[in-house]
Amino acid sequence: MAECQQGDAAAFDELVRRYKDRVYHVAYRFVGNHEDALDVAQEVFLRAYRGIDGFRGAAQVYTWLYSIAANLAKNWLRDGKRKGRDRATPLDSARSSDEPSPERAVSSDTPRRQAMSHELEETLQRCLDELPEPCRMTFVLRIYEDMSYEEIAEAMGCPTGTVKSRLNQARAMLRERLRALSLA
Repeated sequence: MAECQQGDAAAFDELVRRYKDRVYHVAYRFVGNHEDALDVAQEVFLRAYRGIDGFRGAAQVYTWLYSIAANLAKNWLRDGKRKGRDRATPLDSARSSDEPSPERAVSSDTPRRQAMSHELEETLQRCLDELPEPCRMTFVLRIYEDMSYEEIAEAMGCPTGTVKSRLNQARAMLRERLRALSLA
């Protein structure tokens, strides 16, 4: 980070290389659309570059980036920039064509299993889309990014107790919604 703050472009390139996939995945899980997630992730790094001098080291680098991502994703949704986009694009389709998905890497997977996995991914994404923004982001950071409660609290600017409460709310809402879908 010190090298980035001194204007070393190669150091910033390394920062982007290290965190671009993780930032993209957070944005995707929040906005639910590949194109929007790419736009949000790109904006995260633009904002990080512009605000690099403001980084004081109180937070870890990835926590700082996720904080920017969370705020941008919330603004993106609030501003309605994603109107008319298909939110059902599964995360697997966002992979590059050279990168095999975990499902394709396992030779014992049948087309039926792959289809079921794809359907489950889409269902979970639709359920995530229905969560209130703070609960959704908390769930995404904890479950998909494996961040600690303290890291999430830092990234979201709230107390650790609030993170735990939001995570419990998100799990309860997802459980209820998935149960309702299975009964339908």
